[in-house]
Amino acid sequence: MIKNNLLKPVIKKEFIQIIRDPISLAVVILIPIIQLLLFGYAVSFDIKHIPMGIFDQSHTQESRQLIRAVTASSYFLVADNANSRTEINTLLEKGDIKIGVIIPPRFAEDINANKTAGVQLLIDGTDANVGGVALGYFIAAAQGYSLDITQRMLNEQGGASLLKNFPLLSQRLRIWYNQTLRTENFIVPGLIATILMILGVLMTSQSVAREYERGTMEQLIVSPVKVYELIIGKLVPYILIGFVQVTLVTLIAVLVFHVPLKGSLLLLTFTTFLFLVSAMGIGFLFSAVTKSQQVAMQMSFVGTMLPSLLLSGFIYPINSMPLALRVFSYVVPAKYFLVVLRGIFLKNSGVVVLMPQILIMILISVIVLTLCIIKTKKSLD
Repeated sequence: MIKNNLLKPVIKKEFIQIIRDPISLAVVILIPIIQLLLFGYAVSFDIKHIPMGIFDQSHTQESRQLIRAVTASSYFLVADNANSRTEINTLLEKGDIKIGVIIPPRFAEDINANKTAGVQLLIDGTDANVGGVALGYFIAAAQGYSLDITQRMLNEQGGASLLKNFPLLSQRLRIWYNQTLRTENFIVPGLIATILMILGVLMTSQSVAREYERGTMEQLIVSPVKVYELIIGKLVPYILIGFVQVTLVTLIAVLVFHVPLKGSLLLLTFTTFLFLVSAMGIGFLFSAVTKSQQVAMQMSFVGTMLPSLLLSGFIYPINSMPLALRVFSYVVPAKYFLVVLRGIFLKNSGVVVLMPQILIMILISVIVLTLCIIKTKKSLD
């Protein structure tokens, strides 16, 4: 009886303690739901909606039939109809398309003359997995198109002599930026973005949450130091540490994994700074909201590690995901930094090409720091 009488107050006290910390309770309940949804929808080995650019110099029924044959399935999505080879090249460099198809002017004439018609394929090799799959999908679709043409000619003309020289479709292949489709060349830049995102958020979230738990953050807030000065002062040391991390992982990428660094080091430094500000600002914001190291760590895991791995385009193509996850991926800083890293490392991309990603990272940094200032002011109230 004594034990039962003591047990009930302990259980009641623990329930009260849990209810008094609704953020921790919500995080614990939501984590498995978020994990299941992310892994269930984002993790898919079926690559679909591969963005494709087409430069059709033939403009004939035969070339349009080829395009329809390739895009009949959900594997390809025509992202742009280019007007020149230069435009196809630009789209590949920006990452707007993963495969470029150039149909020559004499495509229809070769088909109708019972000759082999050539089509040039330009593959973006920065993502070896998508590039290889895109090539396989296109070849399969082209073979189906070629067989359809052959069958039609056999039916129309009779096949005795035609069988000896029936029309085929040849693909002249060029793989850009990663000619051998080395896995390391696209995995390592993705790892750099993911590792920096996770470490950046964890470092600042734990540091600031520790201040709250020890009661020293309130002392800093009520001191003459302005809120923005407090935030900058907390972020600067960790940004410097982040640059040390970037230097080390970049050296390992180049010297150990032999990933080519073709672009500007100055541009890499500037974009890394923007990325670190956004990542560490998110960590500061988690701490300001939770004021608990444990909860901040849980939020960091859900809010950074999973999105950085699943929704950045690092492992799984974003185009293959459901619409809701594609929309959510727009707020993941690692998505834009990953494009920047692969562009600088493999494509020698400049500021003009990477400007969309740079502007979005600046916008994310401004929004996150503004929220940090607002939340820290509310803590003072």
